[in-house]
Amino acid sequence: MPKTLRIGTRKSQLALKQANMIAELLRNHVSDLTIDIVGITTEGDQNQHQPLHELGGKSVFIKSIEQALLKGEIDCAVHCLKDVTSDLHNDTELIAYRPAESVSDCIIMTNGHSYKSLADLPHGCSIATSSLRRQLLLNHHRPDIVIKPIRGNVDTRIANCQAGYADGLMLAKAGLVRLERDKEISLVCDPSLFTPAPGQGVIVIQKNRSDTHLNTYLSILNDEDQQVLSQYEQAIIVDIGLSCDYPLGVYAQKHNDEVVINACWSTKACTTFNTQTISGTTHSITKKITELSNHIKKSLLS
Repeated sequence: MPKTLRIGTRKSQLALKQANMIAELLRNHVSDLTIDIVGITTEGDQNQHQPLHELGGKSVFIKSIEQALLKGEIDCAVHCLKDVTSDLHNDTELIAYRPAESVSDCIIMTNGHSYKSLADLPHGCSIATSSLRRQLLLNHHRPDIVIKPIRGNVDTRIANCQAGYADGLMLAKAGLVRLERDKEISLVCDPSLFTPAPGQGVIVIQKNRSDTHLNTYLSILNDEDQQVLSQYEQAIIVDIGLSCDYPLGVYAQKHNDEVVINACWSTKACTTFNTQTISGTTHSITKKITELSNHIKKSLLS
């Protein structure tokens, strides 16, 4: 292990918080380790006006960090798995998966009220989100809700809505928990009905495959159960081979020896709503994942 470990991450408050969470966990396991957090500005951070699907997808949040990793400017990178695309550079790998505090989406309403379900939200209220998946699910469950696009870091988005841009803002609950802003949450969506994005809430560590001397130390932080479930979700993204131009939710759970995967998807224009659940043992689920992926891809391209 190097005496100083350089961890690369985005410069947003949430990304820096997550990197520091990983740094603290490593310090607890490895004595005499100095850790430098290296903030990197990504294309997604520079352009906060266009929707992600117009910028080229979620890869705009990690490509600059990945390049720094490949150039040896950092030793490893910390990402939200939700932002990790299916086309990571072949010379890199994900060495550790951290369990999510929550996989759920949630809503902060500017009126400060709490709600038990989406059905309880005020009729015709406006909710800010730029996620095609969230738009799809909101339209499906509450077609009366007005959806407004929004970009920026968590604090900026909340402030814009509180200033009157929208009645509410949809975010990932895990991010608000990490930023200690979860007391502001008005509604937590049931993930069995409001299907999360693949990898939502999961933090991962990316490293160069050739840096095998880091494996023993970084893999200490890996949660094997989370890794398995996340890899099921990522397998669907890889098999489909399409960008975030398409709204897609995937949620994998394990109940004893049974794996259950919920998926929802639509066309780019969100004109249809499709959902399917598959289940099987750890031995049979791989084939079913391939069948589901082929079905999703066929329905999107037909």
